[in-house]
Amino acid sequence: MMKKSKLITKAWKQMSSRVSKHRDATGKPKDIPHDVPKGHLVVYVGKEEESYKRFVIKIKLLHDPIFRALLDQSKDEAYDDFTSGDSKLCISCDETLFLEVIRCASPRYS
Repeated sequence: MMKKSKLITKAWKQMSSRVSKHRDATGKPKDIPHDVPKGHLVVYVGKEEESYKRFVIKIKLLHDPIFRALLDQSKDEAYDDFTSGDSKLCISCDETLFLEVIRCASPRYS
């Protein structure tokens, strides 16, 4: 059986390959929002899809053990939301918990 972190990495690669297929005639991604700086990604946080809140975080945070634990927990709780067909990274947790994880992880990855 694969480790949870390997499963997350596999799911992330699948999502990124889907995103790379969506390029316009110039080769630039057409579905990447203009408000997401290079080196960042969008995550959606909340307990239910209707209440998801959008956050832009540094990609480096994906390497943080605390953040990976949050991803593991979210994946266990809602695998369908975590790897939704529209390539959104959805984290099923309370917004305050997410912000606390980001606050703890950010100093190491700033």
